[in-house]
Amino acid sequence: MIDMLDMTDQQLNVTLAELTGFPADKLTPNYCNDAAASLEVQAKAIEVSADKYVSNLDVIVNPDTIGDWTNDEIAKLLSATPRKRAEAAYMTLLPLREDI
Repeated sequence: MIDMLDMTDQQLNVTLAELTGFPADKLTPNYCNDAAASLEVQAKAIEVSADKYVSNLDVIVNPDTIGDWTNDEIAKLLSATPRKRAEAAYMTLLPLREDI
């Protein structure tokens, strides 16, 4: 399996589509670049585990956070790029389907 950080946007998009059960006969959403698509995969990850998703996103956008969040760190969570939201969703959803 490819490390997520080494995945191209296309590879991550396809993997997320598989993890979310997106129909294989449809055009794969561009979770890594399309804000609306990234919010859809974010919603699926939050549905699975809001705690894990937020923790994963925090690790990605605030790697040095220890303890309580500052307003700046919260703002980084809220303004995460589509790619960062897709990465956090991947980290949240992958443990459910290790066969991908």
